[in-house]
Amino acid sequence: MSARAGVFALFLCAAASAAAQAGPRAVSLDYCADQFLIALADPDQIAGVSPGATGDYAYLREAARGLPQLRPAAEEILPRRPDVVLRFWGGAPRLAETLERAGARVVTLSYTTDFDTVRANIRMAADALEQRARGEALIAELDKRLAALAQRKTTAPTALYVTPGGVTAGAGTMVDAIFAAAGVRNAAAAAGLSGWPPLPAETLVLDPPGAIVTGFFTLASERASNWSAARHPAFRAVFEQARVVHLPADLLSCPAWFSVEAAERIAAGLGVAGGRHAAE
Repeated sequence: MSARAGVFALFLCAAASAAAQAGPRAVSLDYCADQFLIALADPDQIAGVSPGATGDYAYLREAARGLPQLRPAAEEILPRRPDVVLRFWGGAPRLAETLERAGARVVTLSYTTDFDTVRANIRMAADALEQRARGEALIAELDKRLAALAQRKTTAPTALYVTPGGVTAGAGTMVDAIFAAAGVRNAAAAAGLSGWPPLPAETLVLDPPGAIVTGFFTLASERASNWSAARHPAFRAVFEQARVVHLPADLLSCPAWFSVEAAERIAAGLGVAGGRHAAE
């Protein structure tokens, strides 16, 4: 059973046997916060999710279908009378203050670049939802899968991360942490790049990577810009010669426990011992 199916099964089981003492009612303000609310809360705790909860980039979009969708605005949220509001970035600057004045506890999760902060976010959300055991179970599963990846014995290959807009991921990004977990050397970070810089076309020509990991190419809404390095003839030649692992957008759009699935797919696609998913 995949991690996505496992969380969905927990969600359905909770719906069938909700606890007699209901936990705090909660809403989430953006699609990243939606994932934490859906994974951790009992269904009867969920007062609403964001309009992005069922988007192609949302990991738990199937579980989100049928849930009330609320814009991150006071006039939509306050009538739901939530006890807890989960958010990463959702809502206008003063929305949190307005909701807190109305009695809601606003929990702002960190947009992280490492698995330690993913664990901290899970614990923060689980505590707010009074679902600590469920949060610890999610962390235990994450750690089990990271440990399995760490048992690899092969030499780390080097790969370059590529998006349709011609941007790569250097040091200090969640993609870099995913590469490290997969046992793969991040070509952009190795070249001294950090954050989200444009693809260096000259580097592609002079020192082409042996492997490429793509992200967000699966979204119908994403198209390579005419000015993107992803359209450069040099890049297309590298793309044709390199080993390529395509990652679906829903594994990359939010830094969360399911980021480990992206690492597993990379490891499997590039032949690193410990990967349990085949590349798509």
